[in-house]
Amino acid sequence: MRVESPWGSAETAKVVHVVGGVTDEVFSFLRPAISTLAHSGLRQTVVMIDDARYGHHMTNLCASAELVLTPTIRSPVNQWRALFQACLGSLASGPVHAVHLHGFLPCLLGAAAVRAARLRAPVFYSPHGSRSLGSLRSIGSPALCLVRPLLRPLPSAAIVTVPREARAFARWASVAVVESPVSDVFLSTPRSEALHPLILTGGWVHNARCVEVFAQLAVLMSVEDLHISFNWIGTVDSASRQRLTAAHVSVLEAASDVECASRLAAGWVFVAPGGTRGFPVILAKAMAAGLPCVAADCPQFREVIRDGATGFLCRSEHEMIRRIATLIDTPELRARMGQAAHDDAKRRFCETRFSASLLEAYAMNTHAIETKGHAGGNEMTPSLRSDLYCVRQALREASAARGGRGPNGDAHCAIALTRSHSRSE
Repeated sequence: MRVESPWGSAETAKVVHVVGGVTDEVFSFLRPAISTLAHSGLRQTVVMIDDARYGHHMTNLCASAELVLTPTIRSPVNQWRALFQACLGSLASGPVHAVHLHGFLPCLLGAAAVRAARLRAPVFYSPHGSRSLGSLRSIGSPALCLVRPLLRPLPSAAIVTVPREARAFARWASVAVVESPVSDVFLSTPRSEALHPLILTGGWVHNARCVEVFAQLAVLMSVEDLHISFNWIGTVDSASRQRLTAAHVSVLEAASDVECASRLAAGWVFVAPGGTRGFPVILAKAMAAGLPCVAADCPQFREVIRDGATGFLCRSEHEMIRRIATLIDTPELRARMGQAAHDDAKRRFCETRFSASLLEAYAMNTHAIETKGHAGGNEMTPSLRSDLYCVRQALREASAARGGRGPNGDAHCAIALTRSHSRSE
């Protein structure tokens, strides 16, 4: 494994993030988290699978962290074994102030690696909509119970992005809800509605159901006299693109937040046709851009949309069509809901709030670890107590120094790329 360190001293403390695939839900949290922690002066390493489907996220991540990429391997067992070995190597390559595990399987592997490395540092877990807390709860809940003994003598702490996930961690040392932010550009780009009705969606790259529903809506509402247009913002696979094109839906890629915000600003209504496994990133961006939202009535969207105030929650496609038609026909309602959505997004999803919440969660959780010791009640070693004190002080100083600034423009950003060259099997 080749390691290129962008920091001058190899002894600088670091945070190690362990990730499987960097999906949109993971990336929406991981990128601003890395930037926020880098602003505090902490080195960071991201151990992840080099999956081509999420390659567009890597450039943004490596701007402020060292990436350790394990190759994509056909055998799942060998794939996760490679990630485990890469994790062990990262934990052994210098002092570690904290480990953050992103996703269910990375949590299991990371917890085992922490124990094998005899690491003495706080450990955080973020599920990011893992199916272990949803459709696979019967498997995930017992597995989570097995994770905690692996992390002893340190209590484990959870940082979740949606409130409903917090219930799964009632017995953990601490749990904090830190909702993913949206870039300030979505909040500041002025509205500029298209001349004719423009219905938008996007962001669900690998959700065939969302493609199917949005294509059906486009066909059912394709009345020539109304000149209603439908746009999908983001990338899709070739099969989805073909289906959308057949329904006369334009697929518009957005290479940057600025471009995405500009495309959203022209819309009349944003449609979220199906749920997500984690934080609904694109829905939060649409709200920040001032778009009234028509969304499927599912748990993820109920925690974001205030039904009748910032949008409508619908139980069927026919209800979606009625709500979209109402918003098209009523400019005053469209403007009022769009402004309410913008205000909610500004309050909940701004970068400043995210940075403060994340730093507070890190400081709070390391404090819980420091004061509670391990599950048996024994005192922590002086060395471990000193390490945790340093982490808390660094995070508190960074939070105080940041003031009202967001995590962008980080002076500590550096680039490194590490690849594991083991042969794919």
